[in-house]
Amino acid sequence: MKSAVLIAVSVICNFILYLSFGSFITRRIGDNKDTILSDRPDASKPAGSPDTKAGGNEESCPLLLSVTVGFFFYYFLFFIACIGPMKYYRPLSMLTGIWVPFVIAVVAVSFVINGKAWLKAFKGAADHIKSHPITCLLIMILIGVQAFLVSATYNFTLDAAYYVANVATSVETNMMNVYDPFTGAWQDHYEMRYFFATYQIQDALVCQITHIPALIWTKSVMAITVIILTNTVYYMIAERLFTYVNEEDDSRKTDKEAAVFIMMVFMFIINLTFITIYTSSLFLMTRTYEGKAIVGNLAVVMIFYLFLKMNDDTLKVRPWLMTFLVCFGAASISSSANMLLPVELTVLFIPMIFRKKKWGMIFKYAACVIPGLVFSLIYVLYVKGYFVFYTFPK
Repeated sequence: MKSAVLIAVSVICNFILYLSFGSFITRRIGDNKDTILSDRPDASKPAGSPDTKAGGNEESCPLLLSVTVGFFFYYFLFFIACIGPMKYYRPLSMLTGIWVPFVIAVVAVSFVINGKAWLKAFKGAADHIKSHPITCLLIMILIGVQAFLVSATYNFTLDAAYYVANVATSVETNMMNVYDPFTGAWQDHYEMRYFFATYQIQDALVCQITHIPALIWTKSVMAITVIILTNTVYYMIAERLFTYVNEEDDSRKTDKEAAVFIMMVFMFIINLTFITIYTSSLFLMTRTYEGKAIVGNLAVVMIFYLFLKMNDDTLKVRPWLMTFLVCFGAASISSSANMLLPVELTVLFIPMIFRKKKWGMIFKYAACVIPGLVFSLIYVLYVKGYFVFYTFPK
């Protein structure tokens, strides 16, 4: 029972962190400083109102975008803070001393700046739930079932063991990626495949502060966090796809919510049954807390959502900045993003740029692609023996 409460509180704290960070990106800056966090043209007005009809009805819960973008923004900033101390062989506790005060300051400032907007957004979310109680309850149950499954799944693969062992090793040795997590042997140089993926170091940092066992934090807390975030993006995509609502016919609004729920059910069925070595469903349902699972499910789907919004010009608040943060943040979670996301960006955004004939977007597209390409190039140079980062001062 104590473990369940600990996991639940930790997951909630994660979402508070992501909301605090993401609010700085998604908040509209204008005359109305209390505007709800959203990507609607005027989020202070209810979805479907005359001033928000352009491009169709928007998200019923505008907080969702802030949380999902905040997740990647958080890991982007952590990468910047982590890479220096790790490269120069500094202890994990030193990084903790740098990162924790910074996070506390960001959360405090975000509460001050965005507090009123959060209250409005939560009120809007509560009103939405009251207007669709059955559908919202079913969606919550659906996500709850998935959270239970991913936290209860027994996984004995080497990759799964590596993530947990690396976090535990970093905590016990008070170092970052210096010791082999399987054997405990000292490594004389950093393995570049994992050097830029600082996601595991953040897990170790939290475990060091809270004394939560690495297995509970990775296997339960982060697995549940990732499955909720992934379903959040599914929900936002469904809201986008079933977006046109006739204001004179309230029944169609109910049909829309039912359609959203049905789509999420089908996504769950696909993820539950398409478990092979060739699908991302395997990672989502059995290796949820791993970096590959986050990139293959959350990051890829989030990029697709941002594309949908930019394609029909309904994302007005820093869309390319959000895309950049997702790409860079994903690269700091798993090196798989270095190849996967540039390909997805090219497939989706290049045709959109040509269709819209907005050639200035080419530079924004390039800015989003460059981090992954640079990390890939660095890895190739490392493999070819052009350089090495030693784990001790030279």
